[in-house]
Amino acid sequence: MESRRWPHPRTLWPNAYPIRRFEDVAAAVEGIPYMTPGQGRLVYDHLRSCGAQRVLELGTAHGVSSAYMAAALDAVPGGRVTSVDRFHFGGPQPEETIARAGLADRVELIRIPHSSYVWWLKEQIEQHSDDDGNCEPCFDFCYLDGAHDFTIDGLAVLLVERLLRPGGWLLLDDLDWTYDVSKFGIPEYLSPTERAAPHMRAVFDVILKPHPAFTSFRLQDGSWGWAQKAPGQPKRYRIETTRRFTDAMLDFLSRVRGRLLPRG
Repeated sequence: MESRRWPHPRTLWPNAYPIRRFEDVAAAVEGIPYMTPGQGRLVYDHLRSCGAQRVLELGTAHGVSSAYMAAALDAVPGGRVTSVDRFHFGGPQPEETIARAGLADRVELIRIPHSSYVWWLKEQIEQHSDDDGNCEPCFDFCYLDGAHDFTIDGLAVLLVERLLRPGGWLLLDDLDWTYDVSKFGIPEYLSPTERAAPHMRAVFDVILKPHPAFTSFRLQDGSWGWAQKAPGQPKRYRIETTRRFTDAMLDFLSRVRGRLLPRG
């Protein structure tokens, strides 16, 4: 018997499924770290403009970024955010934040009880690969705001590339974060140089920019690094400033305050 793919209910009764506006989601998550409304707007607009359907998030925290991205997919039949994290943070749990925004049906939360999301990525590649090792990519966008560690995230971005569809974007947060400014504890095995160095900027500069599959790069407001998977295209790099200086400083102070909150 031939299987039939039924249309999404939203395409049949669009008025019964009101799209969550950005302003409504921003109000629902107000005061919860870590993604600021300004950053949420940038990601929301990007996902809407590129028509993304499947989004991967590595590092859930309280679920604010998940909510903004899920809202952007709310008009897309089958649009979904898969968010993976290992840590439990004090304060609102992501399930609570996402439910408050009315987007629980758009977000799949995955808790890793051990290791890191790198092993989860490895398992996803295995599940989407044939016997010859050809991986069928399944995500249109990935937001990486997780370990901020070169060892973990350096491998993570290589695995994400396998799962990212051509034309998709990878966004790295906190390019200038260092262990020296962290209140989460510094691993004893790190050298002074490793503690002082911004690991995510090293991932962006040393691993992503030379990678043959990534050809378009943007440095945004000094803290975000964008990389598009577009193999065969000329390498392009540009710097963007999207906020006024005062707005950028307020966002920075808000994020620093959030980063100092202890994990649960």
